[in-house]
Amino acid sequence: MKIKVSSEYKQLVDLFNKLTGSKNLWEIFNDCIEMYALAFKNIYDIKNFEENEKRYCNIASNYTKEQMKIVTEILAVITEMIEENPFRDLLGNLYMQLNMGNDSQGQFFTPYSIAQLTAETAFDIKIADTEIKNKGYVTINEPSAGGGANMIAFCELLKKNGYNYQTDCIIVCQELNRLTAMMCYVVLSLMGCQAVIKIGDTLKKPFTNYIDELAKGSDLWETPLFYVNDCYLKV
Repeated sequence: MKIKVSSEYKQLVDLFNKLTGSKNLWEIFNDCIEMYALAFKNIYDIKNFEENEKRYCNIASNYTKEQMKIVTEILAVITEMIEENPFRDLLGNLYMQLNMGNDSQGQFFTPYSIAQLTAETAFDIKIADTEIKNKGYVTINEPSAGGGANMIAFCELLKKNGYNYQTDCIIVCQELNRLTAMMCYVVLSLMGCQAVIKIGDTLKKPFTNYIDELAKGSDLWETPLFYVNDCYLKV
């Protein structure tokens, strides 16, 4: 089936389509996102390096050498698009552009304009000023992160108000669905955010603080800058 896509996503969709054959788009998209996330996490996660590397190799083994070149090219294009314009729900839009919204548990992603409105409603510049002045950063918590649209919109709002979202805020996210959590992790990592994403049910087991979550063995995904800047001591 031919998928109609907007021009800015055509290159990405064409690359994904080159990987179809024995696998469907849902499987390919899921595999790519998880491989990217595992690659980012293994930059610093020495404790889980071998387990993550094994998982990465298991996924990669389902693709030929030539196909893995395409997988790498997809990441390069995603990275370039985020560098060009980080303030959009790129991966959520890509998911929908690949026509997967009616699959996988009926997932649909909130339009980015709604995420922007949500951020503007929640943002209080006086609180941000006070927190950054006193602590050097403001903490943002998103208990149902999805693919990260709300956090991306909040980062955009911080920048509009003269803050550096890469240094002036620490993001704590929680998301039940593993794929969307990985999408959130990948995009926040590429944006250079200080963020940690917990995969799990917010209502049953909400995020408390990083050290406790680590001790409990929670499924935590820290962006490279979260780790490099010792943010685990601050949330």
